[in-house]
Amino acid sequence: MSIKLDTRAPRTRCHRCGDAEIAVICHHCGRPMCDDHRPEVADAISRPFTSEFEGLGLQQNSSPYHCSDCDHVVKPSVRKFAYIAAGALAVGLLLAFLTTAAGIIVMLLALAGGAAAVYEDRRRTAEMIRTRPPLPVVPNIDAVSVRETVRGDLVLDEAGTYRTSVTPVEGRIAMNLTFGRPDQDRLRAYRTRFRLTEQDPVRFSAGYAVLSGRAGLQFTEPGRSGNVLPLEGNVLEHPFLTSSDTRGDAKWRVTLPYRLASAPRIDAFPLWLTPSLLPESARRALEIEVQWLGEWPSAEMSLEMDRIEQLTLFVPVGWGNVEGVSRRATIGGAIDPEGGGRRIEWKQLSPESGTGQRLVLSMRFDDEISLTDTITGSIEATFKGSLSGLEGVDMYHPMGRRRPGEHSIVRTRVTANISLSLNGVRYQDVRVVPDHTKASDTERPEIHGFPGVIPDHTTIVELTNAMSDAGYYVKRVIENPPRGGGKANVVNRAWDIAGRRYDGVYPVNFHITVTGEEVHGGDIVAEAGNTKVRLNVNGTYASDQMEQTIENEWDRLRSITVQTLGRLERHQAVHEDEPEVFTHGAPRHAAPDQSTGELRAKLLRRRDAALDALLDKEISKAEYQEMVTRIDRQLSELDGE
Repeated sequence: MSIKLDTRAPRTRCHRCGDAEIAVICHHCGRPMCDDHRPEVADAISRPFTSEFEGLGLQQNSSPYHCSDCDHVVKPSVRKFAYIAAGALAVGLLLAFLTTAAGIIVMLLALAGGAAAVYEDRRRTAEMIRTRPPLPVVPNIDAVSVRETVRGDLVLDEAGTYRTSVTPVEGRIAMNLTFGRPDQDRLRAYRTRFRLTEQDPVRFSAGYAVLSGRAGLQFTEPGRSGNVLPLEGNVLEHPFLTSSDTRGDAKWRVTLPYRLASAPRIDAFPLWLTPSLLPESARRALEIEVQWLGEWPSAEMSLEMDRIEQLTLFVPVGWGNVEGVSRRATIGGAIDPEGGGRRIEWKQLSPESGTGQRLVLSMRFDDEISLTDTITGSIEATFKGSLSGLEGVDMYHPMGRRRPGEHSIVRTRVTANISLSLNGVRYQDVRVVPDHTKASDTERPEIHGFPGVIPDHTTIVELTNAMSDAGYYVKRVIENPPRGGGKANVVNRAWDIAGRRYDGVYPVNFHITVTGEEVHGGDIVAEAGNTKVRLNVNGTYASDQMEQTIENEWDRLRSITVQTLGRLERHQAVHEDEPEVFTHGAPRHAAPDQSTGELRAKLLRRRDAALDALLDKEISKAEYQEMVTRIDRQLSELDGE
């Protein structure tokens, strides 16, 4: 049996029980303690057990915390007892005028007590000075940030191969603090208490920064280690503290650079850029798609994209002036020192919801884009979280308790130099069928007429069902409000059908408009009508084969439409209980007990509809003549009854 040991970064824990919930810090050595092992620092009426920081203007509840090894008590001054003894001596002196013996006894006791008080006070003062702690300062916390940086290169070579490189992770913890007037006053009281001059160096403590999460960091500053970081300094290095003027520079910036003790495995660079030429742009518009990994560096430790701080591209000046760009880019200014290209720069780009891990930027130029050119530049993006496992930085008071508030912001910065060759980019275009500018589409009429087909919901349902059965995705069906046709009992109908079909991963979109007239007798259900179908198909192609696929989809949809509506025409003709009049069918819902006058009127309307279809070039002249001949024959039969 083999045993594998995995090295894991340490987490800040209680030094006694290992609990990860830290309550206080020993203000001397920085040992963390949980709530169960935090010591009592005051009595029942909140009086501190120690007088270590007495008279320094700290809050009443600011008692220092000690671990078991550093636990000690600084006893308060007993100078007041010397004053009491002096008072007793004066009383004894007065008493001696009345009773000599009693006065002498009181004076002797007072002298002994005063001497003992002075001696004890001097001893305590000497011990206090010997164990003098650093000056406690409580600066305001302006900001605490954690920034880890990954650098790399993004290269798209002439063969269309993407190459990336990654450097080791570097990080820093930055704390912006501001001293205040109470810190100046506390320094003066501190010097008085410990009998220091203004020239004496004074070390100060601003508390501790405690790392949360599994953070194995190696600080580059000598002497820095562990997850509990003391914030210390010398007052002589901060003129604001030693000055009585509050208008000086009170800022204090603490920066702690570090490397990772155990670097995470990074299999891929999280960013890549894909250039492409926009369709129908005459090769004058370029699109850059910025993509990032959704689970980076791994599914267990996934960082979320925050924003793209800056994207700078240098494009060849041979492309002409920049006519337009998306998302408010800055144009011009700096020139690429190597290639001499024109600069286009975006800043503060936030990912949009619903777009996945991608962001699309476009730009248009005066002249044509050469596919032999190369785009250079750089990109900088930030991700939420850290690669080290560091989750945040908690700030602790110089006395050891945690300071309230969430102060830290943790981000990972990803930067890369960019070199994108356009040699492997293919120009894509959009094919719209039918396109009457193309000779191949002359036999593809955009509008098809179906006299005799009623453009109602039954027709639409049959047509969409047929398309769905053939593998088409019908995205929407919109019924437009019916309108009067300018004739009695005639209603104009219009429907919009849209959807797509995928050829592999490439979509081919279609749009069908169904319009026509419904003829109503005395019922709300139409008894006759005619229908026109307008069919358009479009899709993006980059090869002749893909273009042929788009054309084939139009032919297929036309076949489905003709077959489906043709079947409806024949179905309607059967239910008319009359001889068929149109090649494209007769109206449905005809009543069996209609009078000769009603049938004559209906046949005349069909003849008018056939003429309209001929004028709209929906049927041929031969089809029209055949329809008219059959209608005239039926009219003659009615006249002979």
